[in-house]
Amino acid sequence: MRLARASDECGSFAAGHIEITEDKSVRIMSLFGSTRLTVLSAIALGVFPCAPGWSYPGGPLQDVTDAAPFCAGCHSSTDGHQLRDLPAEQATKMTAAVNHIAAIKAGSGNYAKLTAEQRAQLAADVQRIDDNSGISVEVPRHVHAGGDLAATVRAQGGSGPVIGVMLLDIDLRNQARPIQSEGFQIVGGPQVIGPDGSKQDQWLSRRFDDLARNLNFVVVFGITTDREPNHLPTAKVTYKLKAPAKRGKYTMCAALLYGTEKASPIGRVEVHGRTLPVGGFAGASGRIKFSDVKTIEVD
Repeated sequence: MRLARASDECGSFAAGHIEITEDKSVRIMSLFGSTRLTVLSAIALGVFPCAPGWSYPGGPLQDVTDAAPFCAGCHSSTDGHQLRDLPAEQATKMTAAVNHIAAIKAGSGNYAKLTAEQRAQLAADVQRIDDNSGISVEVPRHVHAGGDLAATVRAQGGSGPVIGVMLLDIDLRNQARPIQSEGFQIVGGPQVIGPDGSKQDQWLSRRFDDLARNLNFVVVFGITTDREPNHLPTAKVTYKLKAPAKRGKYTMCAALLYGTEKASPIGRVEVHGRTLPVGGFAGASGRIKFSDVKTIEVD
């Protein structure tokens, strides 16, 4: 029985699928072959739907809805501050330095296929992408209750082919909420300007029939990059909002979800005509990075 199929590093879907075989084990058909697990072991490991550190190399292209970063359990965190609500040891294990880059350097998993020199180069290339990827949000400091305002999000980086952008209330990976939860209303679909400077409608056009397009989460397409920091792609997402009716101080930030490995020649592999990260299904090469948190006073 087939349970899931991989698709395309806001991250990506793995190249393969998960099957329950007649002997009730689970076969994960992945980038470099299959692995068998018992059903109970698979559940314990979080195989359904995604274990910690697993990523979606072409974006969650069917999940065209509001989102919060807790759902991207597949991605490594770029820093420990976004995990400050967790015990220090647990938070450290979820950071990119430990969850991903240390694994590359140690030759763990699929990285064992690389030479020591290749691993060192891949780690350096990934770190360069992390150092030069970022996200910011611009909002007014004051707005009248129920008044109109705009939140302009600017994002840079990622290895492509897509990045994800979320508009949120706070920079906590596991506890941030879509900005609507604070009482803000998103008016109409976000305006997306892709890396080529043109408007994009690919994401919002995926909404079923005439469903509303006022989403806090968008996927930006057309992300391509190389190892040079000054060539990292940029994008802009503008949200039209209405302020909460209740007066007070509110916070707002944005999150960037992106991939890393495919920006490096060493980090790309071709599987059935598709380019995937060399770390594979459990490579932890996806990232979550937050903007600074802005305070808006509603009066």
